[in-house]
Amino acid sequence: MSNVINKEQCPACASRGQDNSCDNLAVYDDGHKYCFACKHYEHGNTQDKKKECRMAMKNLEFLSGEVKPLISRKIDEKTARLYNYYTHIKDGKRLEISNYYRDGKVVAQKLRGANKAFQWRGDSHKPTMFGQHLWKDRGGKRIVITEGEYDCMTVSQLLDNKWPVVSLPNGAAGAVKSVRDNLEFLNGYEEVILMFDMDDPGREASQQVAEVLAPGKCKIAILPYKDANECSLNGASKQVIQAMWEAQRYSP
Repeated sequence: MSNVINKEQCPACASRGQDNSCDNLAVYDDGHKYCFACKHYEHGNTQDKKKECRMAMKNLEFLSGEVKPLISRKIDEKTARLYNYYTHIKDGKRLEISNYYRDGKVVAQKLRGANKAFQWRGDSHKPTMFGQHLWKDRGGKRIVITEGEYDCMTVSQLLDNKWPVVSLPNGAAGAVKSVRDNLEFLNGYEEVILMFDMDDPGREASQQVAEVLAPGKCKIAILPYKDANECSLNGASKQVIQAMWEAQRYSP
């Protein structure tokens, strides 16, 4: 099964003049591309090309960086440090680095460049969720899953960094696969609260993921803005916590 390795502008969305077309198109490691907004599809490469792509990503050296507050996102240094979220300057360009762990070691890095340009380094095959290493094998009452790293750190910060919050490694495009890959971890919690984006791909992914989880385990949160970080930026932080507590249990 192929993995999302990047996101880019969807030509079909762009031709319609949609504002959110900059990262709708998911690029997979076998070369095929799929837009979860308009269903645009582009064929990929052979299995050999897929293996070559994986090996190239796996052999790239990990980048180092500094832990800094993400001021434009209202994420403080304490939260960035907890999640080991790096800021790295390369050739005068700023990169943000999400570290992904397995057995206590960094095995993959997701790099975020300008205009939501994403790429992977290391072993991105079946990655854990962002932040999962902080809560591994603990289990408990509830866990929140967001679509992206900013949203994950935002929700965690609003909860004083004391409650389990993780995010999908590849957004809505890879939501079902990521949940299936990490199902044993998620099954350790009584409730799984999905706080995905309030757009069509996010809503669709929420329903698909809810059907993968055990009956009665999943709740879906509804936000007043597109995502948790956008809520924070618009002064609606309290509504994020309220959305978590008022999340509705999924029923097919």
